[in-house]
Amino acid sequence: MDDSISSDSTGDQSDLSTVVGRAVKRQRQIADITVRKLADMSGISSAMVSRIENGQVSPSLTTLEALADALSLSVIAFFADSVRTADVNYVKAGQGIPATRTFADHQHEFRILSRHRKNPLEFEASSVTIGQHRDVAHPKYINRGYVFITITEGECTYQCGDKIYQMKLGDSLSFDAELLHGVNEVVSKSVTFTTIEAKIT
Repeated sequence: MDDSISSDSTGDQSDLSTVVGRAVKRQRQIADITVRKLADMSGISSAMVSRIENGQVSPSLTTLEALADALSLSVIAFFADSVRTADVNYVKAGQGIPATRTFADHQHEFRILSRHRKNPLEFEASSVTIGQHRDVAHPKYINRGYVFITITEGECTYQCGDKIYQMKLGDSLSFDAELLHGVNEVVSKSVTFTTIEAKIT
């Protein structure tokens, strides 16, 4: 593949080249591969990949498509930081998007407080309320990324991996979501906690 370069040399184009270059480098680092590996995967020379990452050239669309394909991304991911606006979620106390999670023998209510997705990062915050059901096993989860929870009302025990944690008002826990996790037992009449999950999609 030819390492073609756009001929536009305006200041705006230079700024965009820097934004795109930083995005290419960030996505390569997230994928945990070297410049040489990305070059091999995309069919673009290592020297050109390095120049793109340093904002020294304005790559053609064909070149960006090759890099995006190699990283399993959409080309638009390289331009995300050029957008001058950003998502902001403002939620007043007690509000949010109500939802119910239902299982065969269990269900609980929760409110989505925030949800953001900027490829490849996905972020969600929710307030979860679970009632006391001593004769029902609470569901456990295994996901990707990381989870943070903090108790805002009530008390429960929470399983994370092979350990059980006593969680009371104000207590918090953060962990790798690949560990088996979830409420083990609701000690009070009900428990409410805020959970924040972040992962690379």
